[in-house]
Amino acid sequence: MAAASHSTDAEFVAELRAATEQYLAAVDAWETAYRKYYRLAEPARKVSGDLEEPERLYVATRKRLAQLAPRARGLCFKHGLKDPWTGLLRTSLGQYAPQNRAESAVSRTERQQVSECVILLAEACAGFRQASPEEIREAQPRSWVRRLLDFFY
Repeated sequence: MAAASHSTDAEFVAELRAATEQYLAAVDAWETAYRKYYRLAEPARKVSGDLEEPERLYVATRKRLAQLAPRARGLCFKHGLKDPWTGLLRTSLGQYAPQNRAESAVSRTERQQVSECVILLAEACAGFRQASPEEIREAQPRSWVRRLLDFFY
C-alpha cells in the first residue's frame, strides 16, 4: 500500500486496472468452482476443500482492491466520475444456489461501469509531455512564401 500512495495518478490507475481485472477473474473462478462443487459443500458458509484455492484467491484480490479503493474514490470525485468501487466491494458470493440464479454476482452492468470508470480515469490522469521550442516553432503558421522556400530548399 505504501508504494501505491507515492505513485503518480497514471501509475495508480494502471495498478487499479490490473487489480480490478484480477478481482473480476477471481470472482469468475470462484463462481465456476462453486457451480462445479455446489453439492459437495454446505450452503456457502462452509468452504469445502475443492473451493479453498478459489476462495483464497478471491479474498486476496478483494483485499488488494479494497486497499486501492479509497484513492480510486478520491480520483473519481476529483474528475467528476461516478464511484463504482463501493458496490463492487460489497459483492457477496454464494448467496444463491446455482439452480436459482445463472448470472454472476458481479453483473454485466457493474463490470461495464467499472471498466468505463478505469478508462476515464486513465484518460484524465494521462500525463502530457511538454513540447520543445523547436516543435513549437514548427507548429506555428508559416507564410506561403516560407512554405514554398522550405519545399524547394
